[in-house]
Amino acid sequence: MHHPQQHLVDLSEILFRRGVSRVVISPGSRNAPLIRAFVQRFGTACISLVDERSAAYAALGIARQSQTPAVLICTSGTAVLNLAPALAEAYYQNIPLIAITADRPAEWIDQQDNQTIRQPDIYKNYIKTSFNLAEAYPGDKEMQEFRNLIQTAYSASVSAPLGPVHLNVPIPEPLYISQPKASSACDTPWEETKLPQDESLRDLVHDWKNAKNILVVLGQHWPDPQLQNTIELLCNDERVIVIAENVSNVYTDQTISLPELLLARIVSGALPYPDLLLYSGGQVVSKRLKQFLRNHPIAKTWRIGRDAYLMDTFRQNNRHCKHTPYKTYALLTQQQPQAGTPNGFRKAWLAAQLGVRSLRNESIPDLPFSDFKAVHQILQQLPSGTIADLGNSSIIRLAQLCDSRQDICYHSNRGVSGIDGCVSSAVGGSLATRALTVSLVGDLSFLYDSNALWNRHLPDNFRLVVLNNQGGGIFGLLPGSADAPFFNNFLRAHHPVDLQKLVEAYKLNYFCANTEDRLAQCLPAFLAAQAGASVLEINTLQEHNLESFNTLMGNR
Repeated sequence: MHHPQQHLVDLSEILFRRGVSRVVISPGSRNAPLIRAFVQRFGTACISLVDERSAAYAALGIARQSQTPAVLICTSGTAVLNLAPALAEAYYQNIPLIAITADRPAEWIDQQDNQTIRQPDIYKNYIKTSFNLAEAYPGDKEMQEFRNLIQTAYSASVSAPLGPVHLNVPIPEPLYISQPKASSACDTPWEETKLPQDESLRDLVHDWKNAKNILVVLGQHWPDPQLQNTIELLCNDERVIVIAENVSNVYTDQTISLPELLLARIVSGALPYPDLLLYSGGQVVSKRLKQFLRNHPIAKTWRIGRDAYLMDTFRQNNRHCKHTPYKTYALLTQQQPQAGTPNGFRKAWLAAQLGVRSLRNESIPDLPFSDFKAVHQILQQLPSGTIADLGNSSIIRLAQLCDSRQDICYHSNRGVSGIDGCVSSAVGGSLATRALTVSLVGDLSFLYDSNALWNRHLPDNFRLVVLNNQGGGIFGLLPGSADAPFFNNFLRAHHPVDLQKLVEAYKLNYFCANTEDRLAQCLPAFLAAQAGASVLEINTLQEHNLESFNTLMGNR
């Protein structure tokens, strides 16, 4: 007969042996046995964050930065629901997370017992797999089945496509009892399941060789030197244009890095369409690029990557090549084209980008101080090696109007693109690296997620920039929205919060700028290593934001 909490100890041991990097724990009573088991095994790799929603996003940031799974532990009841936003983001961004939720025994569910809800399969639409564990595993056979289950759950999280998994753990009382040592059976090696070969690669190679105009679109990618080098080789092919926004973390002077600005300023029909389209990675930020590719039939379209479901972002009835982007593109660089001589496709795209970049550069000095000007100035001055974590809504869109830099890394929550955990995920990322991590968000994003600063582990390499235009500034940029009678109260959502007092309540260093000169003066001190964890508030006027945006996009 095994100890009633033996499986909890073995759970922590197995995940430790499989290479889990960090454990993020939210305090509770029902999860106390889990906390004890994981703290004893992982020690200082555990951090405690009270707010479950913020904790889940922090775990996401840790896993994204370290590219290894992070474990997330919470108590039962509504705490479980608070993990859902981050798990959805992880699912659509292919980030490995292991969510472990404590639960009451089954007989107490729906019986008006404290902190009980229906927890099994609660995230079923946004995870790779889930398991509802037993309350105890008394015999050797049952314990071995349990260990196999945990190995299966871990492997699901780290197998392509990567993503979150859920373990729901009913824990009966008494909760606070001594725990045994891990079972020796945890030493048993585990064999990975091999993926079947995908035969579609031959057809893709055929289409590549016979194409005349090829467009490769890179969505959000983790930084990968091999992918960078391969794309540089692809750009040597005169038939090929690569579109790579900053969040693709790929950049050369031969890629199209400003698709939104380009398509806003170029006359409709001026850019040639491809006859072969390949795309990989996560979301593309540019709405105009999506519309451009959806509005014209393309002869051959391929989605590249080990996606968990059919994806046809550009509505081209595409085929799916289930190989990693790097290996697929590397193979294509070795293929000799059978098509005729280049017909100006690549030259037209590069010339168009050169033209709109010149127009943008000419206009910037005359723009008033605005959100764009602040974002542009900050991204230009970040030290080499910095991680720029871009908030959603207007921030990431403004960043797409700035030149990409190969010497910094770009992150963003572009799986679901919510504003609710942008700061927390950046904090998590900063915990998993020594690199300077600069989070850029709007004021509503910060206020929504200010509990990210409720963190005893906030590292010295974390910086937060808050663009404060007193509300949801992006809505003022959308055509027609500002004319609606409900705009100020229900869209822009003006707020009365004094951000300085909020920041100082968390005992962080505070900087402020409301002019271009003041921003230039305080940026060096803000970014300096000795500043420690700090917040920079930048105040802008919405009328200046609107004027700058319209000028850049050629709307006036």
